[in-house]
Amino acid sequence: MTAAPLDALRISEGSLRAIAAGNANEADLNLLCSTQRSQLLLILRVLLDRADTAASRARHPGDVPSARAAWELLCAAQRQDPGAVETVLGDPTVMAWALRLLRRIRATDAAALSSAPLWADLGQFQALAAAAAARAGVSAVLRVPAHRGMVWLPGAGVAGPVSRRRWSEAEVRVEGRGVVVSGELTRVRLPGTLTEPLPGWRPLRVVPGRKAGDVAGGAAATPWLDTVTPYRDFTRYPRSPGRSGERRLRLWENRLADAYALLDEECPRDAVALRALVRTLVPRSFQTARGGLVASASSLDAFGAVTLSLPYDATQTASVLVHESRHQQLNALLSLVPLVRDGADRLYYAPWRSDPRPLLGLLHGVFAFFGVARFWRTHRAHVSGTEAERAAFEFAVLREQVREALAGLRDDVPLTEAGRIVVDEMAAIAGRWQEDEVPVRPGELARHYCALRRAVWRARHLEIPRPAAQRLAAAWAAGRQAPELPAPVLRPRHDLIRLDMFGPLVRYRLSAPELFARRRREEKHGDPERRAEYAVIAGDTGAAALGYAEWTARIPHDAEAWIGAALALPEHAGTPGAALLLSRPEVVVGAHRAVAAAGSAVPADELAAWLAAADPGPARPAPAGAGLAADSG
Repeated sequence: MTAAPLDALRISEGSLRAIAAGNANEADLNLLCSTQRSQLLLILRVLLDRADTAASRARHPGDVPSARAAWELLCAAQRQDPGAVETVLGDPTVMAWALRLLRRIRATDAAALSSAPLWADLGQFQALAAAAAARAGVSAVLRVPAHRGMVWLPGAGVAGPVSRRRWSEAEVRVEGRGVVVSGELTRVRLPGTLTEPLPGWRPLRVVPGRKAGDVAGGAAATPWLDTVTPYRDFTRYPRSPGRSGERRLRLWENRLADAYALLDEECPRDAVALRALVRTLVPRSFQTARGGLVASASSLDAFGAVTLSLPYDATQTASVLVHESRHQQLNALLSLVPLVRDGADRLYYAPWRSDPRPLLGLLHGVFAFFGVARFWRTHRAHVSGTEAERAAFEFAVLREQVREALAGLRDDVPLTEAGRIVVDEMAAIAGRWQEDEVPVRPGELARHYCALRRAVWRARHLEIPRPAAQRLAAAWAAGRQAPELPAPVLRPRHDLIRLDMFGPLVRYRLSAPELFARRRREEKHGDPERRAEYAVIAGDTGAAALGYAEWTARIPHDAEAWIGAALALPEHAGTPGAALLLSRPEVVVGAHRAVAAAGSAVPADELAAWLAAADPGPARPAPAGAGLAADSG
């Protein structure tokens, strides 16, 4: 909003380490936020230079409004009340709108094309100016777009419907602190504070219980619960306002407020970072997450916005918010300094994902889950009973997954010097976590779960070359010793991915054991896959053996059944065949398939025992396709 030159933004090694460790101070958080604000101003400036030319090509229903005039009004509002403009530009959906419009004007991304007419996307410049004028009390009259009669005022809410048409124009008139939105259908007078809901006015809702003074840099950014703005969806826009009732909205507000309060008490550094970085929370669904599975996301296009489904309690909500706050930190950090070298096109194993991930995706994941692991580690000391067991399990799982991922990132991975600093800092802390004691049952279930996910991932996405598999099958048929085991290659098989239910069932068992037992009884005639998992979690090895036997009889080639049995059944524990099934299941899968193709049949555990006697050969996958590789962990 100023013609003055912008200061260069730089980050020190100390700040890099503090951010990586989760110990960012106010100056560090201010730097991250300033980076994103500078980026937004640059984007708006580029749009300003192109908007009027683009508008001349658009079919506008009336006189074409000037983006430059809107910019001048924004500057006038800033002179009158700088905080008013900061509130408007602090709405994360402003950046989402600006980036999508810039891509649309440049025609560089087909996916960025909006369902809105170009004049309407361009017209949101006027909406930006109208919102700033309304907050600053600068008199103005502007023509703004209306989607299904709803007018967007960034950082405030939506007014309408003032029209029945899908797209139309409306007038926003600001006189002092009075704001009136008029359309062909009706007119709406907005409340002076812009926060009070009235007929025809749906403001951004404020999550209760926040302390404005705690926000880094002094910006009193109370978080919004956004169910109304047209650019709140990361993938589909514009969107109409949601239709959830007041009762459901209050449930969201209360759950979020409880989560913030929990972080204030137990993890104050995470609470401060969350307040500084996350401005808007967008419900993905108004239904409570089922099976402990919460969907959440952050986007480079909308710094400060988080979408999430409704977690089932305050603790889970807090863990999700910490997770997304870490994503926000890394997104901002990547705008300051590159962490990954150019040309990093390999794929890797990410322990929390069912699909292979690119290097930047792996780095994002480990950065986020490092923060979540730290949260659960701290939370253990504040709870008891079943909640303590649940916290111990979550910490034990993430401790192992983060350790494994960081070990892979430190091993011949194309990181920059700054990237190495970030990874080394997290690795040093995660290494100390290995000394923490975890109760026996949660610890055993965590080890089982991590080993299961690792082996199943390899069975799905790694394979041995077909000629090598055929040589193994021929040696088996001839009764010879197995030759040297071949190195695998990565062949991503997204079609083989199934929904993980083992982890959610463990969480269910630890947090609600009586309900878990009842559900298990209800499943006694269900699929053998589910019965086997219930039995393993309950510690019933006899029922687990029966379930895995039925599972294998029904689907003889299902490697997940072999892996589950190798992990769960005492007769397999510690045997060389079971060890191979867990460490290199892709070899067993390939050889088993080749034996079957030759017209023979062999139990997977027998084949694994035979293969385990061979020279192990290289376990790491070789490059495949366009430079693909995987970390074997």
